Amino acid sequence: MYRLVVVDDEYIVVEGIRALLRRLGTPAKVAGTAQDGRTALTLIRETRPDVVITDIRIPYMDGLSLIESCRELLPETEYIVISGYQEFEYVRTALRLGALDYIDKPITQDKLAAALGRYEERKRGDAGASLREKDGRASECGETSEWPGESSFDVHAAAERAEAGGHAAIVRVLSYIQQNYDRDIGLLELSELVGMNPAYLSVLFKENVGISFIKYLTGIRIEKAKQMLAEGRKASEVGTAVGYNDPHYFYEIFKKNTGMTPSEYKERG
Repeated sequence: MYRLVVVDDEYIVVEGIRALLRRLGTPAKVAGTAQDGRTALTLIRETRPDVVITDIRIPYMDGLSLIESCRELLPETEYIVISGYQEFEYVRTALRLGALDYIDKPITQDKLAAALGRYEERKRGDAGASLREKDGRASECGETSEWPGESSFDVHAAAERAEAGGHAAIVRVLSYIQQNYDRDIGLLELSELVGMNPAYLSVLFKENVGISFIKYLTGIRIEKAKQMLAEGRKASEVGTAVGYNDPHYFYEIFKKNTGMTPSEYKERG
């Protein structure tokens, strides 16, 4: 038995997947469903599913950013993305981020069975792998958990590097993140802002800044949170102020990246 979370803003799609799962008789249990990225992030963190099936275009946090955010906390969870017509560039980005497979709409029983079959094959292969091979995979998937240091989030330095490289689009993206870090911004929004496909923007961002968009956004938020805590603001208020609407998720991310809870950091200062 393995646990699934289904994320799509169309109720009929979510219920359709439920119905298809019943017909297929797979050893899968739906642990929960969500209709937007923000709710999905909280649900995934709480239920820790084996597989997440998510649409790419969902409110508040797009599916690509959802995958990147979840990988930081749950590197072993697998992702299957749902894509619509003419969204293959987004699919390519999702696969590059480590998604297991994709299902193009309309979702059929055969398509769902093929995607889940691939997960079940991988699961069987993992069961026969050595413990060392499994720690190695976890380490690779969890590379974003490495804290690159405060200097990596110096916006002016990053912008200067991007400008020197002739990448005005990255300069614009960095400026936009600095002004909107407290909102639910994602890779799709940024790619539309600068008129690039998300796969190319993702690669270009990492080449110029040295880390992924999500890691950079997290770094900006953590540095802003540290400043607010040092100013004496309540830990319970700071998470919302820097873009984390779920206080438990904020505490987890803050501790993962600093080694302390927000309250501990505030007391130390």
